[in-house]
Amino acid sequence: MAESSFRPVLLCGESAVKTCFEQRPKAIKRLWLAEEWHKPFSDLCQWMAREKLSYSTSNERELDRIAGHSAHGGIVAATERPPLALPKPADYAGWQASNTPLLFLENIADPLQIGAIARVAAATGITHLLLSGSATEAVYAERAWSTAAGALDMLKICDAGPLPPLLRQLQGLFCIVGFTRPGGRRVDQLKPIRAPGRPPAIVLGDTATGVSSEIVGKCEHLLHIPGVGGSTWLNAADTAAFGLPWLLRKERGHEAGGFLAQKRARQEARRQG
Repeated sequence: MAESSFRPVLLCGESAVKTCFEQRPKAIKRLWLAEEWHKPFSDLCQWMAREKLSYSTSNERELDRIAGHSAHGGIVAATERPPLALPKPADYAGWQASNTPLLFLENIADPLQIGAIARVAAATGITHLLLSGSATEAVYAERAWSTAAGALDMLKICDAGPLPPLLRQLQGLFCIVGFTRPGGRRVDQLKPIRAPGRPPAIVLGDTATGVSSEIVGKCEHLLHIPGVGGSTWLNAADTAAFGLPWLLRKERGHEAGGFLAQKRARQEARRQG
């Protein structure tokens, strides 16, 4: 891939830089850090020296200038990322066969939301993040990676392309779940979603009603997070924080036989042990 095809991404903070080094060290091209970070990041500094890459000790003012803000945590790394790959039909078939849940972001243009959603996704076991529309540009913003605190480097990030035709093709492979506000079924009143052989493909949107009207008709399940009413609704990152742990916990609970089955299994294990 030509050098010019890569996109620059600036990382700020201990977690973001550390995770990038652990997951994708070749992405790091330049490093600035305060004196106190030299020992904790000695492995990274030694690696950069072996790779003949530049790193330097910087004071607070210089780090502020490089990062463009003061919330850099004393360490800043310049990285390069290739364009997002567009998965092939065989990729989706493989993810379905391996029971891999997918998370789609539809036109979420706020880098802070993308970073927050990535943290929830990584914490709940999602490994594949697929972006559509304006999200494919927003994901390259420094604020997305710093807010994600390393989570984006833990995910496989892809360009999903236009979602309506793609989701139509995936309906036989995945159980497509969209979050709306308001509308759909309340998550606190919903039984576990059962779709044997079809892992969830979860869609989060950033319109006033959650996923767009073009996506609604492609979803097998439409869900919403109940609130106390009024004119204030959860944004996509809020919805992810509430909805993804609930949805994926229900999936795991069903596969394990449910709460009562797990309780009986623990009791039986204690009797035998």
